[in-house]
Amino acid sequence: MTSTTGFTLLTTGAEFIQKYNRSDNKLIVFYVTKDNCPPCDVLAPKIKKWKETAAYNNCEFYEINSSHFTRATPDDIEFREITTFPSIKFYKNYVNTDDGYIAFFHNSADPQGMFLASDSFLVANKS
Repeated sequence: MTSTTGFTLLTTGAEFIQKYNRSDNKLIVFYVTKDNCPPCDVLAPKIKKWKETAAYNNCEFYEINSSHFTRATPDDIEFREITTFPSIKFYKNYVNTDDGYIAFFHNSADPQGMFLASDSFLVANKS
């Protein structure tokens, strides 16, 4: 299986937890998709440029395809709350936040609007 965005592809819940559960002040971006998802197909090419943009060198980008993902535990709230696809979650200093994530975008009915909101958030919080 390959990434649709060029982001590092995560396939297990353990990998997911390891990437978000940290406090090193990096902005961590997770794009969550699934097979046969037309809104995901619209969004993926738009966010692909993030990894290729020098201004975002201090950010880390990961993709999770839920159709091929093994959860660490059934009650992992950070993954369980993803109920629509595509979704984008931003994390920074996980242990210091109330919700874990600092932003969560999930509007499958409007992938263009979701991209614009996510892109604005990334620009404002990249460092």
